[in-house]
Amino acid sequence: MSQTNNQQQNNIQNQWNGAINITFISDTHERHQYLNSELYYGDIIVHTGDLTNGEINPYDMTPVINFLSWFSSLPYKYKIFIGGNHDFPLMHQVLQEILLQFPNVIYLNKKAVVLTVNNQSLKFYGIPFVSHLNGWAFNIPSEQISYMAQQIEECDVLLTHDAPYNNQYLFQRVNAIKPKIHAFGHMHEFAGITYKQGILYIDGAQMGFPVYDHIYKPIRVQISNGQMQIENYNEITHWKDFPYQ
Repeated sequence: MSQTNNQQQNNIQNQWNGAINITFISDTHERHQYLNSELYYGDIIVHTGDLTNGEINPYDMTPVINFLSWFSSLPYKYKIFIGGNHDFPLMHQVLQEILLQFPNVIYLNKKAVVLTVNNQSLKFYGIPFVSHLNGWAFNIPSEQISYMAQQIEECDVLLTHDAPYNNQYLFQRVNAIKPKIHAFGHMHEFAGITYKQGILYIDGAQMGFPVYDHIYKPIRVQISNGQMQIENYNEITHWKDFPYQ
């Protein structure tokens, strides 16, 4: 017999008592409702960009409001998101006014926040930039990529949209600051995790590519006394082809 959401929530609460549990998602592309049955409890939920298909109408804030209405209602104490290359509406000043309507949601754009759960504190730093995507949201010209990567602050959990295997300077910065976790998205077909040189890399993309059907589960990480346990993941296998290792 399958468990109800309440039963699943109680089981996870009992299992993770005293730990910080974080759920990672990305690239929902206005199909976030597909995840409703998967998001039933946690301390922190993180979305690493492409919440909209904003390239269709870059000035339409309705998809952003729809996402924030959904995101703010999720059963997590803290909700954090950043932008992605499809999220043109997030580049407009009116976003700041909209965010005031959702005070329990944290938007990081070259910013950091320190969150404390169960007497454990984690610093999250979020930056939405992408590379080599001229004409897309948050794209950084090639001559500025190195500089932008160097602006990333030391943190426990780094949130980017671009993938480190897609951006040499980002990868180098990640290895310099050594976060516990580097979470990103963008590369739908490579969703999953890998653990390299003491860093847990998480590609939390939820939708397939090129068809945006829901094929991946949210990735959950439990942190307790410096140790991490992970649920719902595929091992990223293409790192052997990554030229910057």
